[in-house]
Amino acid sequence: MNRELYRALKGINPNALSEEDKEELLRFFVVTENHGIRDQIAFIFSDIKYNRAIPFIIEKINDEKLYHHNGSLVFALENLDVRDYFIEFVKMVCDMEYEPRYQAFELLMKYAPGISREIREKALTMLEERQQQLEVTDADKGPDSPYNFVKHSIKLIEGK
Repeated sequence: MNRELYRALKGINPNALSEEDKEELLRFFVVTENHGIRDQIAFIFSDIKYNRAIPFIIEKINDEKLYHHNGSLVFALENLDVRDYFIEFVKMVCDMEYEPRYQAFELLMKYAPGISREIREKALTMLEERQQQLEVTDADKGPDSPYNFVKHSIKLIEGK
């Protein structure tokens, strides 16, 4: 059944969805246990710029049960207006695995120039604390390491 549901979702014309349809998809997004179906619904939300889905997508990204299945969800946020969720992306850079961390960094690059001083200071504090932790606990300082992403995020937010 999951394969057929996925195919049906792939066949949806996102532009033909009514508000009621979008709400129904959002309810299905929240309860489905299938990663492929969840990702496809998130991509539909991205295509139609359904900003109402943002907090629900972020909640799924942060769900520990989905830790290894959340990169596509972060990617789906790229077309949505997520500027008010900047700190969430800082947390993702600090705590997620490579794929969601990379996608979150892309969102930081997009929104860093427009953040307020207050958000900038909060983000830098979080990143600097994480950098200190990684300096002590993480031997990997290579280009794809958590340490490197945190270091580059600090530079980005500082405007350097």
